Amino acid sequence: MPRIVDAYTQCAVYIYASIADAKNGEQYGGSGFLAHVSWKENHDWCDGYVVTNWHVVERAKTPVIRLNRRDGTVEYIETKAEHWFRHPHGDDIAAIPIDIEYASLEQWSIDVGLFVTPKIIFEEDIGIGDDTIMIGRFINHEGRQKNSPAVRFGNVAMMAEEKIITNSGLAQEAFLVEVRSLPGYSGSAVFIYSPCAMNDMSRRRKGLERVGVPKSDKFEMPPESYFASLSPKGPFLLGIDFCHIRRKANVLHADGKSIEDKWYVEENTGMAGVIPAWKIAEVLNLEELVAMRDKNDREMTEKKKVPGR
Repeated sequence: MPRIVDAYTQCAVYIYASIADAKNGEQYGGSGFLAHVSWKENHDWCDGYVVTNWHVVERAKTPVIRLNRRDGTVEYIETKAEHWFRHPHGDDIAAIPIDIEYASLEQWSIDVGLFVTPKIIFEEDIGIGDDTIMIGRFINHEGRQKNSPAVRFGNVAMMAEEKIITNSGLAQEAFLVEVRSLPGYSGSAVFIYSPCAMNDMSRRRKGLERVGVPKSDKFEMPPESYFASLSPKGPFLLGIDFCHIRRKANVLHADGKSIEDKWYVEENTGMAGVIPAWKIAEVLNLEELVAMRDKNDREMTEKKKVPGR
């Protein structure tokens, strides 16, 4: 994975249980990120949202969102769990509209057009081994005076075919990504970005079979399908981190035999569960949120009709 653009880290926000926790930088809570959906008529305008996991919101009860400002200070947004919008089918996703002046923030918002869809998965032949970037809150060194997100790099280990059973019993549709998730990263944005896709073992990109440069006694330009297969994959939002998968390791006596009480410790396997981005889009396209965007869109159209505006 080569160097990434610094601005990518600015999509991350921190989520705490209270204003006091947010001001003190308590090592408790989760991550989130900014996303936006453009209006239908006034395309240069949009509604913005903070996205995270529902379990982060539920545990916080009164989630406080902390964002960075351009002047070096931070912005606090107080919310209540009941103000967040959950996925209608129980997926571990929550979103809340935010009405803030983006020009004053040192933040970057992800356009819903960058969200991975099943169509993009097929056309870009996204699959096992593709590079990933996770941007979120490393609570052991998170930044107390301002948000200082840490980036973790990994690879897709399993496609979203077999659901992950969570501790609560939820069968969650998710990618398996080897990205070393830890507590605090829940709610982080996970991107797919393979800049060297031309060197991978995939045989199909953009619906075309990869071919080599034709052999000939004279120079000939390769077919368009050859160049189509060489372009980087992404960046796209692959999804949202919602869990890190643990395994139980038995505690043993010095002689290697199991303790009779069957003691064990939980080990982090290095595998994270990532809910597909199209599931996030389903939340952002809930009927109530669409109605809010349409209302704002209509009001802007009417404002533009007034002379001098």
